[in-house]
Amino acid sequence: MSLRNAMIATALMLTTAACAHAGATTGTASEAAGDAAGDATAAGSGGERSLRVDRDELINTGGWRLASASGGDGATAVRAPGIAFDISFDREGISANGGCNTIRGTYTVSGKRMRFDVAIATRMSCTDDKNLADRSFVELMNQSFQAELLEPMPYRLRLTGDGGQVLVFEAKPMQL
Repeated sequence: MSLRNAMIATALMLTTAACAHAGATTGTASEAAGDAAGDATAAGSGGERSLRVDRDELINTGGWRLASASGGDGATAVRAPGIAFDISFDREGISANGGCNTIRGTYTVSGKRMRFDVAIATRMSCTDDKNLADRSFVELMNQSFQAELLEPMPYRLRLTGDGGQVLVFEAKPMQL
């Protein structure tokens, strides 16, 4: 990567982080109080800071890669060896791929809650483990989550399901 491209990438990452921080300071007084409580909790666990999630924060990355999944059988199946799920957001939808089928759907964001409605959009002929991982990912994602954007770098999206499942996605750098 050239020095110019590295400088542009760094500037974009700093701008994204600044925008995310600015987005965290808007909202109602009760949201601010709830966010502050969440921030204090996150700050006590390794210096992380939790931000309220909004669409711009989700979209303005190079996408997200599933870094870890825990809790529930679905999370285990999604984390099969050699299968890494990438997701990307746009204004109304989400698309995901784990190396086989394309998964598409919608999502909603309200404060720190996210709800997904996703399905397998293609029916590729893949190995059984990849097809199983795709189905497990769809089943796991079709629910409501407590959502947090975590700083500092790497920028992460942590989704905590009502059943205790925790999915952590790391932001991928934007491709210039």
